[in-house]
This record gives sequence, structure tokens and C-alpha cells, in this order.
Amino acid sequence: MFESRSSVVLAGMILGVCVLLAGAAAPAAAQEPTPLAGTVTAPGGEPMAGVAVSARAEGTPITTSVFTDEAGRYYFPPLAPPLEGGRYRVWAQAVGYESASAHVVLDPADQMAQDFTLADAADFTHQLSGVEWLDALPAETREDRRLKEVFRVTCTECHQAGLVLQNRFDERGWRAMIDLMANVSYHGWRGRNARPSITIEYYRDELAAYLARARGPESPPLTFDLQPRPTGEAARHVVTEYDIPIAELPTELTSINGSDWSEGIPSGMRGGGGMHDAAVDDDGNVWITDSVPNDFRTLAKVDPRTGQVTGFKLTAPDGRRARNSHGITKARNGILWFDTAGSLGRLDPTTETFTLYTPPRPLRVGGSLQEDGQGNIWVGNRHGALKFDPGTNDFTYYQNRTIGDGQTYGTAADRLGNGWWAQFNMDIVGHANGTTGEVDEVPMRPPGALDREQLLTPEDRDFFHRIGAMRFSGSVYNPGGQAPRRLAADPNGDTVWVANWWGSNLAKIDIHTLEATYYRLPVDAHPYATVVDRNHMVWTNLSSDDAVARFDPNTEEYTIFRLPSLGAELRHIAVDDAGGPDVWVVYREASRAARIQLRTEAQLQAARAASAVAAPAAGGGQ
Repeated sequence: MFESRSSVVLAGMILGVCVLLAGAAAPAAAQEPTPLAGTVTAPGGEPMAGVAVSARAEGTPITTSVFTDEAGRYYFPPLAPPLEGGRYRVWAQAVGYESASAHVVLDPADQMAQDFTLADAADFTHQLSGVEWLDALPAETREDRRLKEVFRVTCTECHQAGLVLQNRFDERGWRAMIDLMANVSYHGWRGRNARPSITIEYYRDELAAYLARARGPESPPLTFDLQPRPTGEAARHVVTEYDIPIAELPTELTSINGSDWSEGIPSGMRGGGGMHDAAVDDDGNVWITDSVPNDFRTLAKVDPRTGQVTGFKLTAPDGRRARNSHGITKARNGILWFDTAGSLGRLDPTTETFTLYTPPRPLRVGGSLQEDGQGNIWVGNRHGALKFDPGTNDFTYYQNRTIGDGQTYGTAADRLGNGWWAQFNMDIVGHANGTTGEVDEVPMRPPGALDREQLLTPEDRDFFHRIGAMRFSGSVYNPGGQAPRRLAADPNGDTVWVANWWGSNLAKIDIHTLEATYYRLPVDAHPYATVVDRNHMVWTNLSSDDAVARFDPNTEEYTIFRLPSLGAELRHIAVDDAGGPDVWVVYREASRAARIQLRTEAQLQAARAASAVAAPAAGGGQ
């Protein structure tokens, strides 16, 4: 390691850009009584549990969603009126059924009942989650299982499986689609002269033939094992979604945002895809990083009470474009820290003033961040991690023991002042003792990790060896790999939690012994990041499944809370411990942010009692 003095860029170079999206006040899950309730039934009149019911006030950027209970009943928290009058659009959705909608006028002094009857859908493939698509792919033979695994790690690294599988092509068409995928980045065309993905190109013909059999024009329908709709605690949460403009004009929103399941999985190649990480300040405002270079915004602040979005631009060295940003975290003193174009940004949310700290070349700040127990900020750097001391403005660099491809993505810091980081393409978690400077590493190898690797042929193994997989190439497309993505230390405990992306598990690392214990998710989804709340509960965002999962270390059980939108592509998860605690996620594909608030059974019982005096039902929605 080595230490050096950082350079400082003062806040005077920062331009604020304000974008207003005035709207209805956000609901509070703990408040009662409910202004809107109703029942959702199937065509035969049977009550339907776990149905997503959403309400959006006309003229506002806020959508609130709840889920029906075991009796098919739903109960909204208080909803403020829209800009003009009290007109709301309300709609109900469940996989396998046509959506039903209605327009209602809510009187703040009264209660409204709106029932829905859902009709069977002739084709519900556009409604499916990534996990449901993957589970349905052919896997009867060893060769089918091999190609299914190749598809999983080759074609779902940057988007859900449904984005491509919701279409049908013959073999020629699938080859064209694969060629396109080989030449795009996460969210856009890289140009014909860009270096295509060597892995996608290598498996092009095999994948095209496999997909033509599974999703060709004349292929028989796939058999889908639908996930059960949520019940109990998993259906008591409230999700509030906030639209964020993709430019400085309020009307510039993504054309498909996932709210209408019949439209299928949205694609990031239509202007969305910038919003990435979120942190909640002490006043309850949510600060979101914008990871795509643009001319107008580095960070966006969302006021959950009004839906107002304010953009802040930190001007790049060219004097015009905005610095992009990626990771963000809140320190215990309320200061926000974020990475921006290789520098570390400090934001005082009270005064909205910024300071940039730049490490000496060739060091660059990048990735996620976390404050350790000593007040230092840890953040990723090429081939290791950096520790920043806000008292001295010094950076300390800790280098990987295994050099590998050099990519550090997730970074965490524990209460003892130690740093942790994920070598995403190496299946390694690095660890630095913040006192002695000693660097260790923890390999991510859970029991059964080799099961998927065993599907590879000798030719496959030779290919991955030649391209340097798990050694130097930066390849993430390795069957059997874990791909530790983002991690977080329990700020009040003795554990670090790692999201193993390809492994579909969470790893718990003891900060004293460096021993790892693995907990497989109940669904074969892709956990992207972790965060630990004040009650030591571990939260992870399931990027491939439009859901977040909570893991209880005491019972070793998961609870999955579904989102009411498709194709969100969640890249981060944050907890507001001042609330319930409340959980925040950002929809990268749709330029939206969502707050998840948990309701207890007692609160739901109060809502049921309040709704007993509601107005007569308005009838089935159309």
C-alpha cells in the first residue's frame, strides 16, 4: 500500500439544474385509514391473493401499489389528490390474466371501494419474470442443460431473459439477434468497429439453434412453472414509484416503464438506463447517481413528499458535459459520498455544496462505497481498493493479492475499520486490514458451485482457458462462476454480506475469521447488491426477477417482496433506517426510483376495519 495527499476541486465549479415534477404526496405505509380498497376476483368469482393493484394520480409522477391479501382484498395507504381534482387511474395485474383498470375520483373526506374481476389471458408470456423464462427453457438432455447454462451466463448479464425470449425467431433471426447483442454495451450500440463479445460470438451458432428450437416461429409452447403469487408478509408491502426524467424536461420520460405488463420487458436502448444508485439523506430526500455521460446531470434528488426531482451537474473537464456518477453512500454524520469520473465526491445535502477529491494517477475512484467504523470511506480502484480519510484528505491504496483482470466493483467497510471488495470476474472477495495494511482474500466457492461447471465440454473448457476466464480477461460468462457483485458490512455487527450474481446466493463472511457461509436464494435469480438494516436484516435486489429479498440471519429464511413493474433491472439497494426501515431501489431501465414500505398485520387489520365503512363497490374494472 502507499499513501498520498489528494488534490481538491472546490464546489464553485458546480452548476445546479432544477427539474420540477410536482405531484401528490407520497403515502406512509403506517398511516390509516385507507382511502381506497376493493376486492380482486378470478373469472369464476374466486378471490385472488397476491394481485398487484396500482394507483396513479393524473398529472403526477407517482404510482402507488399494494397487493391483495388471502381474501382477495387490497387496502391503499392515504393518497393525496392529484393536481386537478381527485381523479386516479387504478389497475390490477396478475400473471396469466388480462389487466383490469378503472378511473376513480377520491374524496379525501370519504373512502372509495373499487372491485376488479380479471379475465384469463390467451398469451401471458409478456408478463413473465426472468426466473420463469429461464426455468421454462429446454433442459431434458445434458446438451440442453449445457446450452441453457451458456444462455444464462451469456445472454442475461445485462438484462433479463425475457427481453429476448419474449420474441420468436427462426435460426437465422436468432443469429441476427445474437450478432446485435455481441455489439452492444449495456444500454446502447457501440458501433460496427467496436470489439464484439468474444463469448457471444463463440457460441453464436449453437445458441441460435437452441433458441430456434425453444422460441422459433413453429416451436411448441414452453411449459411455464409460474411463481406463486405473494401471501402473508410478502403481500403486505407498499411500493411507491417515482418517475425521473431522462433529460432536463419533465416530459422526457421513458416510453415503456414496465408498469403495463402486457408491453413486456422494456429495453434500455431507448434513452433510459442512467439512474443507478441511491442514498437517503437525513431529511428523507433520495439522491440518485446518473451513470450515463450527459450534458445536464450528475446526481438527481427526489423529494418523496412531492415527487419533485432536482438535477445537479458537476461540470466535466471539457467545461460542458456533466460528470457521470455511479456509487453513493451516506456517512453517519449525514454527509453523502459518491464516485464521479475517477474522483470521490462529497455532498453536504443540507447546503447542497460539493467537494471533489482526486487520487494521484493512475489511481481512480470507482464502484460502490461504504463508511467504516472509524469514519473512513472505502471505494473501489483498479486492482484493489482505496481508503479515504476525511480528516486528512489522504487516500490509501490496497492492492489485490491475486491481480487477475483488475476489476473491482463492490466495496464495503466494517466497524473495525477494515475494507472489503469484490473481484467480480475472479470469484474472490478481497480484504484489507485497515490498521496493518495486510491484504487477504476469500474465494467464493459454495458447496455445489461446480455442478454447473460440470456441464462444460472439453472444448468449452479449452475456450474459456484461452480467453483467460478467471485469470486475466474480465470474462463474466463462466458456467459455475459466482461473480461476487456488490457487498455490504453490517455496521453494527461482525459480518460482511456478498451478493453472488451467477451463484444465486448470499455469502456471509465473518470479519474475524474470514470464513464464508452461503445461503442459496429460493429462486434462481441474480442478486446484485446487499445492504444491512438496523435490525441486522440483509436485503438484496434480484435484478433478474423484479423483486427484493430480505434474509433473516436468525431464522436463515428469505422473504421475497415483488415489485409492481417489469424489467426494472435493479442495480442497487438502499435502506432508510429512519423509517420502518424503508427500502429503496432504482429502476435503471425505466429511470424510476421505488420505495418499499412494510406494513404489519396489525396495520393491515386497521385498514380492513376502516374499509368496512367504505362506499359501495364501483363494480368490476374494465
